[in-house]
Amino acid sequence: MAAFMMVQNEGERLRKERTFRERSTALDLLTDRELIERYRFPRQGILSLADLVKEDIQRPTARCHAIPPFLQVMVTLRFLAKGDFLSETADIHGVSKASASRCVEEVTSSICKRLQNIKLPRGNAEIDAVKEGFYKIGGFPNVVGTVDGTLIPIQRPHEDEPAYVCRKGFPAINVQAIANSDLRFSNAVVRWLGSTHDSFLLTNSSVPANMENMQNSWLLGDSGYPLKKWLMTPLLHTANDQETRFNIAHCKTRNVIERSFGVLKSRFR
Repeated sequence: MAAFMMVQNEGERLRKERTFRERSTALDLLTDRELIERYRFPRQGILSLADLVKEDIQRPTARCHAIPPFLQVMVTLRFLAKGDFLSETADIHGVSKASASRCVEEVTSSICKRLQNIKLPRGNAEIDAVKEGFYKIGGFPNVVGTVDGTLIPIQRPHEDEPAYVCRKGFPAINVQAIANSDLRFSNAVVRWLGSTHDSFLLTNSSVPANMENMQNSWLLGDSGYPLKKWLMTPLLHTANDQETRFNIAHCKTRNVIERSFGVLKSRFR
């Protein structure tokens, strides 16, 4: 019994005392420009996002110094914007690494559930507006989107690793997206392994069925995609000036999706 008491006392002595660090007040101290540099959103944008996900991430009580929703959102945005290690993100905001990890997971899941802003154009007025935006770029008529895939690097998986390795030699997820002329995404497919070909992604998505229902409308894709009545691809060999002008207009207009991916990856590392 004495030995047991000694072990118990030793365990209590070695148990790390719980401490609460001073948490970040960057939202009050930084200007909108400084917030955009660090979090990619101004103050009002951060608060609006916090209001959107508040019901999903707010703790029912303030016990144990629960992290407020706006700070959870800031931790997540900082991690996504800078690509920092979780430990560094946690230190900046005065939370533990474990708490930062939970913030990123819960806030991201809530955003995906509640922010329904990625959708193909619907209704004649909306479709016509999208077509007009594309026509102003390169004079290509009736375009409702440009489609392409991009590789998002991931940590090396423990199972089926070869299937995740992309053509560039690193493990990744192959993400298909459609963008409008204003660089806004209207469709995204995030479920295929890095070794999957772009044309397979398109065929096995909901895009073909949606495009079949749009009259006199088409997408623009690169030469890796098959030519379809709703999907225009460039000519591999041009025989006259008209075909050359077609390829120039196609390339100029389709470049929207490349720019969209560039903006996304630059804004959220």
